[in-house]
Amino acid sequence: MRQAVVTAVAEGSRLLALDLSELDFVDSFGLGAVVGALKRVRQRGGELALVCPSSRIRRVFEICDLDRILALHDSMDTLSELPAVVSDGATSTRRQP
Repeated sequence: MRQAVVTAVAEGSRLLALDLSELDFVDSFGLGAVVGALKRVRQRGGELALVCPSSRIRRVFEICDLDRILALHDSMDTLSELPAVVSDGATSTRRQP
């Protein structure tokens, strides 16, 4: 994930979404990776959103108050305005039309 964010930002993407829809578990390492991605994107004047349909995973972000600094979405459909999407496990970035 980190490399995908680095690549997307280097290519000029400023609005990114991390698709966590297939995530079963998140720990402090995963939270740190998301916060690191957020910092990297914001340093370039961008923004990061999370697609997090799982109430269990969403609750972890809420408990850590990360829902205050990250936009949490239920599906990719609500992100149609974001030009770049990074999948949770992929190292590639796909661009939306």
